[in-house]
Amino acid sequence: MNLYLRQLLRLFKSGKETMQWDPKEFIACIQYPNKYDDENFQKVYGVQNSDMIAELMRLYKSKESLILTLNALCKMVKNRFRDAFQYYNAVRKVLSKQNKEEKLDNEVTPEEANKYISYQELIAVPQKVKKIIMDTYGEMFLSNNELSKLTKAKRIAYLRLIFDYVTLYLNVNYPLRLVWPSVYLKKVDGGNFLQGTKLYLNEIKNVRLMGAQVIDLDGTTINLIANFLHFLSGSLRQIPTKLLWRVYNNTPGEYDSNNGFSSVLSKLFVKYNGKPMSMNMIRHIV
Repeated sequence: MNLYLRQLLRLFKSGKETMQWDPKEFIACIQYPNKYDDENFQKVYGVQNSDMIAELMRLYKSKESLILTLNALCKMVKNRFRDAFQYYNAVRKVLSKQNKEEKLDNEVTPEEANKYISYQELIAVPQKVKKIIMDTYGEMFLSNNELSKLTKAKRIAYLRLIFDYVTLYLNVNYPLRLVWPSVYLKKVDGGNFLQGTKLYLNEIKNVRLMGAQVIDLDGTTINLIANFLHFLSGSLRQIPTKLLWRVYNNTPGEYDSNNGFSSVLSKLFVKYNGKPMSMNMIRHIV
């Protein structure tokens, strides 16, 4: 199957689920994008957002996939729908520039290349931790009553596993540099925060170039976060302000900052997979 056609089919299937597009509506939305005001989007791309672009960015996280699909859209409308072509091309140009600069910024060193693992191996690492938890405790999130039955040492060991699992899961499925330790659970002006199913990134590397980012988290991730926060508030009797937690000096708590988090992440991969893994390497694999 033609590569461009494959990208368009994936976009249609995604839009069919989320937007209830039928084939005719899908084609019409490509030819005449339903645009709307989005201040953050316009600052970055110089054009309005649209249902088609929003769906595209929900479907794909990598710029390579976004650019490839925009190539297909541009090819589809180039000759007959000039306004649509100029619109998609404007977004494509900005993404191409960002992608080029990020590649220069994130070039893999020869040492890192020798430590590469497959995507399948990478995505399986959090599941190794989950299996340990399930095999040892029979369920993921213990109740407060069940926690109280554990000795202090076993309780700390269990909490380490839970925090390690959540940390690995989020960073493998959404490799956002070293952002996760700084994510708040309430809106923070100029900061990174989670609100509903959306992750607002206002404090990230290259924010001046890329602008603030908004990421729609998938349902599985949202369910994990909801269960984890319920565990923190219910079982641990804590009132969390940030998403990521750790055990420090045998005490559970939030990260003060993302300083040193790169080392923490690498050590987790050594612990559960026998190989160090940097965020830079994860981003290249994913």
